Amino acid sequence: MVNRFIVLLVVATAVIVFAQGSQSVRLKQAQEFASQGKHKEALDEYRAVLSTDRNNAEAYLGAGEVRLQMKDYKLALDNFQLAFRHNPRLTKAIEGEALAYEGLNQRDNAVAKWRVLAESGTAEQKTKAQARIGALLGSTTAAATPSQATPATTPTTPTTPAATPSAAQGKFTYDSPEFKAGLAAYEKKNWGESLKHWREVLRKEPGNPGAYYYAGVCRFNMGELDNAIINFNRSFDFPERGFNANYYLGRIYEQKKENAKAIGFYNKYLQQTTSAEGKTEVQGRVARLNAAAPATPATSTTPATPATPAQEPVLTADGPYACNSLESCLRMEEKRKQDSIAAYLESLKNKPLTVGPEKVVATEYGGNFAFASTTESGSADLQKALNLIQKKSFQSAIDALLVVRQKFPGTPNSMAAAFNLLSLYQYLELHDKVIALGNSVLQEPVPEPYKSAIHYMLAASLVKKGEYQNGYNTLLNVKEEQKLGPTHGQKLALEAEIAARYKPDQGSPEILKKAIDAEPDRAKKNELRMKLAELYIKLQDGPAAIRVYKEVEEDCPPNPSDPCNRVFSELGDRSFLSQNWPMALEYYNKAAERHKDPVQSSWALFQIGNVYRRQGNYKEAVRSYDRLITAHSGTYWADQAKLYKDDAIWQENNKGVLKNDR
Repeated sequence: MVNRFIVLLVVATAVIVFAQGSQSVRLKQAQEFASQGKHKEALDEYRAVLSTDRNNAEAYLGAGEVRLQMKDYKLALDNFQLAFRHNPRLTKAIEGEALAYEGLNQRDNAVAKWRVLAESGTAEQKTKAQARIGALLGSTTAAATPSQATPATTPTTPTTPAATPSAAQGKFTYDSPEFKAGLAAYEKKNWGESLKHWREVLRKEPGNPGAYYYAGVCRFNMGELDNAIINFNRSFDFPERGFNANYYLGRIYEQKKENAKAIGFYNKYLQQTTSAEGKTEVQGRVARLNAAAPATPATSTTPATPATPAQEPVLTADGPYACNSLESCLRMEEKRKQDSIAAYLESLKNKPLTVGPEKVVATEYGGNFAFASTTESGSADLQKALNLIQKKSFQSAIDALLVVRQKFPGTPNSMAAAFNLLSLYQYLELHDKVIALGNSVLQEPVPEPYKSAIHYMLAASLVKKGEYQNGYNTLLNVKEEQKLGPTHGQKLALEAEIAARYKPDQGSPEILKKAIDAEPDRAKKNELRMKLAELYIKLQDGPAAIRVYKEVEEDCPPNPSDPCNRVFSELGDRSFLSQNWPMALEYYNKAAERHKDPVQSSWALFQIGNVYRRQGNYKEAVRSYDRLITAHSGTYWADQAKLYKDDAIWQENNKGVLKNDR
């Protein structure tokens, strides 16, 4: 008897080792088939792996990549989602989801996935994600302010375009496929996409001054001024446009308030350009800089012309800001602006509630949009931004909100624009921008309810970036239940998330329970309960997780699209793992009936067949697999059901043979 047991143990161990080795071989074989374009054969191998290990994330990922090549985007998406579900660290699965959404023409979903990858992917994936975001939005990945954008009169020369080869090019080429691709993106003002191509040109052809020039312009428009300086200083030898680098360097140093350097580069540009428009603009800039800093000598040999009428200030002879010369008017205009801002900021100290939002609009993406005043400066631009958000033109909306911040500094609607920007950045998962802008705005004397709402958004983004202690400290400044939020329940939920990620065993379930009790909305309450159950699973408290899941079950409305319907799959999975077959069947059947999501409902039907098969009831297993194959033909789990159905039929037909085999 003992010998028989030892033999069985050895055989079982050998089977496990063989199965693991077999899976590895089949994965490699599938990858080989895929590289050869043998899609069907590759998918067959991946199915074989998953038939013995349904949790194999690599197999799901590989199947998704094959289906992506086949342009079967819907099934590819299903595979990538399953890969990520079984291995949340698999960033290739996120990239696959983004590409599948692009194939399905679901731009917003694709952008959302690329944004996740831009934060959590490898360095190469982050670069690719930023480029794809720019391409999908049809504009820059980082909003360029008006002071950074290239003016309509950007200096150019009437010579041959830079992409055309000439004798002066020396050892560098400017018509390679990669260079042309960079130019195509540049002409569309897709700065991030264009920058990717210039990096590739420089990798293949180090020192190419044309690539440095265009990379500098891209970075100038993206606000990366220090990197732009480096690029421009290496671009002067670009035969067609290298001298334009002097113009951009002048613009950069002008923004940095280094007027002497700016004038020096502007003068070099004036000596080389043949553009009448370019000369007029730059001469006006030099004149203004000389007026603002009279001690700085102007070295230009070209006579300076007065500023253009659009740039020339109005001369006045009375009032506290009277002036009678170009220099004094520029100074008085700046003083008037600063005095206006100072007066406004001082007024906030005495009457902080006067700039509370006059109007708050709920947007489709779930955030609030605020108007501090519908009649004062900036209200028209705010309305324009709201209209763009409702059309899901998010980048254009960001640009419009930045205009309000720049055109009307220190006004109530500028504060509303800051809040709206933060809300939109957070929705788009641009957490670095939330943190930068939030910290900047909070340097001002921000009134309520903006103050608490901004602190809350800042805390949430800090948590997303893994800065849990800073997030918690910021959350302490939040007063809940105000006009712009958050609710008491939302604040407690974020506090619980901080505790769950930072120190999950120190009171975070109790904080979540308080958040659940405080949340009046049933859907949000159930979302918090699902988080609590997941937390209990993380803490390895299975019974507590099941108790919370059952609370959700009792409160989940009979709506096929409600998110809480996934509780039935969770309860089914918990029951399956504990081999409680009757309860597993009960919950998988409910999941199959109530799930609108085909992935979830097909998984439930697949598991029903597996429950019967584990019980040895092969006839019922076959009926369940047939039900799945009919209801969800062509899906991944329907394909798996066909394999398992064949196995169940074989098992049923060979019951007696197996029993009598000695």
